[in-house]
Amino acid sequence: MSIKKFHTVDFYNKKLYETENFVVIPSLGSIVEGWLLIVPKKEIISYGYLQSTALYSELDSLIDHVGQAVKKLYGSFVIFENGTRCQGESVGCGVDYAHIHIVPTEHNLIDIIERDFGIYYNWRQVGSIEESVNYINNNQPYLYYKTQQNDSYMATNENIPSQLFRKALASVMGVRSEYDWKRNPFTENIYKTIDTYDSFF
Repeated sequence: MSIKKFHTVDFYNKKLYETENFVVIPSLGSIVEGWLLIVPKKEIISYGYLQSTALYSELDSLIDHVGQAVKKLYGSFVIFENGTRCQGESVGCGVDYAHIHIVPTEHNLIDIIERDFGIYYNWRQVGSIEESVNYINNNQPYLYYKTQQNDSYMATNENIPSQLFRKALASVMGVRSEYDWKRNPFTENIYKTIDTYDSFF
């Protein structure tokens, strides 16, 4: 792998794939290799503000396409979003711009949140992330989670901790104290992710 070609300030914002309204980039703070983000081109703070059936349909198709790549290259994966309703909320993890995480892992992060952190939410099974609209319309922050089996769940709480899914993954990967993407970018994993997806897409 040629690492030198990625030595720019914002190398982790490299476009790996895009559609008319969304971009796929690697994730800063990639605790595991292959971690991707899907980001809308139009600035919104969470996907609950997308509020367009056509855009949600495009997003679903993109998730399916990218998911096929992740499955082929890395195996099982989960998808999640930290759905903030306003700027500066802790659930947004310090980023007031919508982004969906696609993360290679065989672990159930909801189980880990409950087991390792003792945090229990009323997870409700939903059809798709489009149901995030209902939470935003009700002025509620939310968590969205899609399992390896393609089952989608959502939950809300007024005190969702920052980077909760990251904390769960870091815990099960044995790097519990390194969950914070701002302090632990896991740069080498980003390099590898870019190289791997570049050759695929």
